Amino acid sequence: MLKFFQFSGTISGTTYFLRILFTILLSIPGLIVFVSLISSYMIGEGIIDVNNPESFDQSAIEKIEENPDEFLSELWSYVSTGWLFSILLAFLPAIWFSLATAYKRISALFFENRNNIFGIYVAIEIFADAIGLGILSSLSFLKTPMSIITIAIFFFLALKNSEIDKDDHEG
Repeated sequence: MLKFFQFSGTISGTTYFLRILFTILLSIPGLIVFVSLISSYMIGEGIIDVNNPESFDQSAIEKIEENPDEFLSELWSYVSTGWLFSILLAFLPAIWFSLATAYKRISALFFENRNNIFGIYVAIEIFADAIGLGILSSLSFLKTPMSIITIAIFFFLALKNSEIDKDDHEG
C-alpha cells in the first residue's frame, strides 16, 4: 500500500487515469467533514431545526439568497482552527496520492527532467486553482484558458505513450 503514495517508479496512462478516479474516492472523507462544517453552522444559527430537520427557516434562506456574501463571511467567522485542521487532514491523503500519481506519470514520460517538469506541473495546477477559486480575482479573465490548459495536460499525461513497455512500469 505504501508504494502507491511514494514518489518513485513509473505508471502507464491507463493506471494514471484509474488513479485519478481513485483520488475522487479518497476525497470523500474531506467532503464529509466540509458538509459537517456547513451543517454545524446552519444548525447553530437556527437555519436548520434539529427537531424537524426537513424544515428550513424560510426567512433565513431568503436572507442567504439576498446576500450570499454576508452568509459566507459569517460562515468564515464560524470556522475555527480545528475545522481547518480537520478539513486539511481529511483531504491530505487525496492530495498526496494525486501528487504521487502525477509524479510517477511524469517520470514515465520525461525521466531525465522529471523533477523540473513536475515542479512546473504543480505550479500550473496551483495557479489554475487559485484563479478558479477566486483567490487571484484580478486574473479571473484567465479562468477559461487555464481550465483548457489543465484539461490538455491531463489528456497528454493519460494518452501519451511512454518509452517504457506497459508491463515494465514499477509504480
